[in-house]
Amino acid sequence: MLRIKFSGGRQFCAPKSPTSCSCEPLGASITDDTTMDEQTKKLRQLRLTIILTSVVGLLSFFSMTITTFAWGVGDTTLLYLLLYPTFLLSTILVIAKIRLGYFITLLTALTYSILLTSEVGKYLIFNFHNNVLFWVLLLPYLTFLALIPLTANFLTANNKFTKTIKPTTILLAIGIFIFSIADRFNKDYSDNIFVDAEINAQGQITLNCKPGFADSRAFIVTTNLKTIEEQIKKYGEYYQGSYFLQNTKIRKNFRFSKLQSITLTKIGDNIISPQLTWTTKEIKGDVDFLQP
Repeated sequence: MLRIKFSGGRQFCAPKSPTSCSCEPLGASITDDTTMDEQTKKLRQLRLTIILTSVVGLLSFFSMTITTFAWGVGDTTLLYLLLYPTFLLSTILVIAKIRLGYFITLLTALTYSILLTSEVGKYLIFNFHNNVLFWVLLLPYLTFLALIPLTANFLTANNKFTKTIKPTTILLAIGIFIFSIADRFNKDYSDNIFVDAEINAQGQITLNCKPGFADSRAFIVTTNLKTIEEQIKKYGEYYQGSYFLQNTKIRKNFRFSKLQSITLTKIGDNIISPQLTWTTKEIKGDVDFLQP
């Protein structure tokens, strides 16, 4: 018994029980609150990182979007033009703390990353010295790749699979970047050239290939196939002993930045049969202009 004596002489008794006072529930509550505060702080920091990264992507890719609007990029032009306002909208929604914005940002970043992979690969292999392309192409590409794991981690912060999703999305972003380079290991590119074809009395065909009619850069390849001679005479424009082949289409094979071979595919809109291929050992002259 616990006796309490007051100055008036009265005494009060209270049972002394080991369970009458316990601090364990309070301690657990404090720990839970601390954990929640830390989680909330991390989410705020992650949200701020997503916003800043999105703003960098919007600013850096603006000029490329305007260029696409003015000149187009083939079949994907409309998709590019729709993606930019969608990306702007998703950034606004994220700033406004609307969860839908994170889903749209993730989808947009993933689409942009896939669309730009080919152009980024070409830049890294052939035009890495171009400082302008770094700011308008590579920088936004890297921001889109970064947004993939950032937004995915934010959306799954309280999910039991978050420990799996986090490394998976990081590996996905890294894999897309690596693929942009690895894809250039054995890559074909199309090009148009001007060909001045000369045919001697023995049927030997000499093709003087240039970027254009008046260009001094040129390389030479030869063949003696009779079928090619017939097609040159049929589709070419005869002038002073040679045949001019305007808008001749070729296929160039590169291993990263090194030319491996060229293939003659069309004279104008007319498909050549058989299509002739020459390796670099069979090509004489300047081939630097063939780089994409």
